Amino acid sequence: MKICHVAPFGPNKSGLYEAARDMIKADVISGHEVYFVDKGFTRTTGQEYAPKDSIDDRDGFKIILTDYSILNDVDIIIDHAGIPSEWLTNKNIPIVCITHGRPNASFNMEYFKKQKTYTCEADIVKNEQVKKIVYFWPEFKPYWDVIYPEDKTCILEYPTMDQYRFCPEGEKHIIEDKHKGEFNILICDSWREDIDMFEIINGVLEAAKTVKNFKIHFYGMQTPIRPCWNVLIQEMYKRNCLGELCARMPNMEKVYRSMDAVLTPHRIITRVIGEALLTNIPVIASEGCKVAQFTCDPHDAYSVASAIKEFVNSNQELNKLNALEQSKHLYLENYSKEMNKIYHDILKGE
Repeated sequence: MKICHVAPFGPNKSGLYEAARDMIKADVISGHEVYFVDKGFTRTTGQEYAPKDSIDDRDGFKIILTDYSILNDVDIIIDHAGIPSEWLTNKNIPIVCITHGRPNASFNMEYFKKQKTYTCEADIVKNEQVKKIVYFWPEFKPYWDVIYPEDKTCILEYPTMDQYRFCPEGEKHIIEDKHKGEFNILICDSWREDIDMFEIINGVLEAAKTVKNFKIHFYGMQTPIRPCWNVLIQEMYKRNCLGELCARMPNMEKVYRSMDAVLTPHRIITRVIGEALLTNIPVIASEGCKVAQFTCDPHDAYSVASAIKEFVNSNQELNKLNALEQSKHLYLENYSKEMNKIYHDILKGE
């Protein structure tokens, strides 16, 4: 089957692209003939496209850009972020839309930043070429049901991530002794319209009053660091719980392997949660996260502190075993099995 994925090309800088990359790899493993077209990033100055000769060659898997004309000569198109209508001259080719976002974030982005996001999601269903809309978080069903008709929607129980890249074995990032704790906990989520790290950081500070053997490492910091951040950073330094401070980094699998846990405010299985589990690293997440080893109320600093304390006093070998077991839900082959059925049903006209 000839399949073309359309998404912004952003190796090591876009979570949406990294997710699309893993789905492409799953399709390749399934034996499909797979192409990738760069949709570009939307900037204030217009669409920003990667150079046409760009290649993403990492961990033995290579993605090469293809001209958008291929969209009119494939069996199925996978749309990750919207496709310009002028690219689609063959209206008979079915489209599967992958919803990567969260409904609240999509709504707030349009409400506060005046970018057409939520209404774009609602407009998808008006396109007769779109045969299925796929998303990965059953928790969002009531919200997406408002704009997506049930007969066009397919909910996958788990997202997928590349277990061959994110695995326990492999090179580790080296944490300098001055930044290392007995327990090293990573925070590396992006700040979004609907969620941020402020409250869990205050939970870290609360935990540090009584728990003295852990360090928090921040990856994905925006630079230059803003003064409001410095207030929190200085307090973590005083309480001796501050580890590394880093901007967005490539090859995060190396960083995960050097950590003892990941701390996140999320309930759904984000890439941070999934990548950590695949590398055999336990997760402290929001209540309701079905794959986390420890949970807390991320809006309650005392609850976050209690979860950190519970983690450092727990059986670390059992934590890792449970993380590895939960990670099996995310394997590429599981995704392929479900998506191949969708592909075949669409082409049969079901």
